[in-house]
Amino acid sequence: MDETLIIGRGFNGPRLSGNGGYVGGLLAGRFDRQFGGDGAVEITLRAPIPLEVPLRIAYDGEALMLRDGETLLCEARAGSVDHLKPPPPPSDWTEVMHRGDVGGSPEDSDFHWCIVCGRGRGVGDGMRVFGASGPGPGRSLSCYVPHAAHADAAGRIKPEFLWGALDCPGAWAAQDADDWRPALTGRMTAKVLDPPRVGERCAVVGWRLGAEGRKLYSATALYTEQGRLCAIGHCTWIVLRS
Repeated sequence: MDETLIIGRGFNGPRLSGNGGYVGGLLAGRFDRQFGGDGAVEITLRAPIPLEVPLRIAYDGEALMLRDGETLLCEARAGSVDHLKPPPPPSDWTEVMHRGDVGGSPEDSDFHWCIVCGRGRGVGDGMRVFGASGPGPGRSLSCYVPHAAHADAAGRIKPEFLWGALDCPGAWAAQDADDWRPALTGRMTAKVLDPPRVGERCAVVGWRLGAEGRKLYSATALYTEQGRLCAIGHCTWIVLRS
């Protein structure tokens, strides 16, 4: 049976459209409930996700489709993250917390108001996953302290927010240090393993997988301070033309 989904104004990536990771996580949850599997879901974004508009979710064979009228916005299918070999969790939490002080998308960025990485979003409003590229080429490190506003009744962070946390740090790992043209999420596959609890200090480690023209490939892993792997995923980014 088809259902309606509205992405609220506060769940944006670019200012006027939905954050790819967050929207992907919402669809992944519905996909899991409908089709089961091991929890890894592949999300392909076909068009920007409008905000505050009733969107239609339809099931098509073993896929889930999100549409705005006749326009296909996004589709969800079974995916896999089994091939990913994440770096170890960070050992220097002074550096992780420093990323929280200086990282994220600043005022002059296209993503200053992004729910995940925007520094314009307050505590409990945005997720404030703040990080940057490095240490070392093709890597990123981000700080994330989960907030109760994004948790379920048991105090665990909801999957859609964990998908968001895996999203933006991947771009910081994938992009060339000399080419910071905006990049948007094209395809993302993720799996939530063990959601963090409210207040658990977390780090998102990102690493570059490769590039092909304007397509960039990255992966991300979310760890708690105790080294517990909470979620993992990989992403294809589309660099916007100048």
